Amino acid sequence: MKFSTILSNLAIASAAMAAPAYNYLSACSTNSGTPCRCPAGTVYAESSTYTVIGAAAKDVAALTLDFFDTAWLGATPYATNGADNTVGSTRSIANFPTTEGAYNVTEQLTRRQLLPNGAYIQRFELLKSTLPIEYYAKNGSLNGYWITYQTNSVLEYETSIISSVYSCATGHPIDFGAFQRYAWANLINTLTQQGKAPGQSIQPQSVQQ
Repeated sequence: MKFSTILSNLAIASAAMAAPAYNYLSACSTNSGTPCRCPAGTVYAESSTYTVIGAAAKDVAALTLDFFDTAWLGATPYATNGADNTVGSTRSIANFPTTEGAYNVTEQLTRRQLLPNGAYIQRFELLKSTLPIEYYAKNGSLNGYWITYQTNSVLEYETSIISSVYSCATGHPIDFGAFQRYAWANLINTLTQQGKAPGQSIQPQSVQQ
């Protein structure tokens, strides 16, 4: 399948999922699916970012699937709670960037599934007890985001990655697409420098609603 076709399908899917949050929708949560219903006064948004990394799925997982080790993201948790890579564990990261300033956030692991070939699904969300996160300017708040990373072994040295995000907030303060593109581009560079990316990589692309 051509990369342009994949992006087109992502755009269509994202547009379809960006329907208004009518009352019959489930409240946004780990298992709500999309679209979902945000708390009153906040706005629903979602994005998907796609890339192909010219590395084996197991090497991608070794660098990205450790919940407490986020060095590849350019950030290191200042606090953790629970056993690493165990559903329910949390990590706290300082200076998470938004257009309303940088905030400390605590994320909780809600799903982790690793396949024998190195492909995986990882899902995490903002810890409910820390919400809402009020903006410094007192003009709104972040009421939650839910992020899923899913990888697939395409070839021996090609691994596809889709990161999907949906959120509830005021004023759309976070460009999740930009953040995810930075993360995956940094991953490509890291694996290349380690000599573990002999295959063909594609720079990350996003669709966002």
